[in-house]
Amino acid sequence: MSIGVDIGTSFFVTAREAPNGIDYKQFRDAFYRIRPASAFAGAMLQKGLANMPYFKDVDGSFVVVGEDAISKAIERNSTVSRPLYRGVISPREPDARRVLKFILSQLVGRPVKDGESLVYSIPAEPVDQLDENFNTGYHEDCLKQDLGELGWNARSLNEAEAICYSELVNNDYTGICMSFGAGMVNVCVMSSGDPVIKYSTTKSGDWIDRMAAQSTGQSDSLVQVEKENTSFRVGEENKNPILSAVSSYYMRLIDYTIKYLATSLTNNKKLPRFRSSVPLIISGGTSLANGFIEAFRNRLSQEKLPIEISNIIPASDPLRVVAKGCMLSAALL
Repeated sequence: MSIGVDIGTSFFVTAREAPNGIDYKQFRDAFYRIRPASAFAGAMLQKGLANMPYFKDVDGSFVVVGEDAISKAIERNSTVSRPLYRGVISPREPDARRVLKFILSQLVGRPVKDGESLVYSIPAEPVDQLDENFNTGYHEDCLKQDLGELGWNARSLNEAEAICYSELVNNDYTGICMSFGAGMVNVCVMSSGDPVIKYSTTKSGDWIDRMAAQSTGQSDSLVQVEKENTSFRVGEENKNPILSAVSSYYMRLIDYTIKYLATSLTNNKKLPRFRSSVPLIISGGTSLANGFIEAFRNRLSQEKLPIEISNIIPASDPLRVVAKGCMLSAALL
């Protein structure tokens, strides 16, 4: 049985072939460490966490993972940590690799038979990042090793390329796909199934949360919860100061992303001379905000691109489309 895994900065999503279609599973990419005050408190804490995914560390602390990690962090007026930062294993978190491996064991487990195909997503090299600590190669190798130790024949696939395989079927696999994740925006230009241009930028949903948190004096976790669970519209004022800041930074993100799109395509020798206009598909959790697609269309109409866009279309399933594309690739392999 083939499986695709979207290794996202905010969520991990798996897609497996099933008799009635595709079976999806989602897991929040977050962890929160709790250090009990005493041995007695530790014993009681272990009972209190019985219904949550967690592991006990060698120092006696408890590491809660997934959605429950965010709840625990907010309860304690704190912020969760993530094993991923800007789409790759976080160099800021010494526990990132161990936590990531634990989450993968919970999410994909072991195959029925060793050596079954699994395709996982990786980001493209960023065009706006000069930090030497940003290493997509190390990230790719670590995931391959950890998944291999679980028994999978694991291979990597560019995130935006996976979207192309899922969404451009009816356009002869020709067009542009953009993935607005939590950590990055990934872009792929495809021509007849050939991914001719792939790149990423490092501002996306997390950047919005961080900037809105700084502007309002709140924690990143609280901003994230407000953004995901309260209604607002991109580009419009809001009585809630947190959502007003979020809306404003959404517009700045769209402007930033489109400027890099124009820069990355203009005078690019790899860009095909398309005979007709091509669609642009938008996916990812950050793109789900009310008014996002309309704001993106309006801003893109003000920018001159070297190719003609026929339409800007939201992906059929923005949160799952990467996992689906990876699963389709795994089935081919």
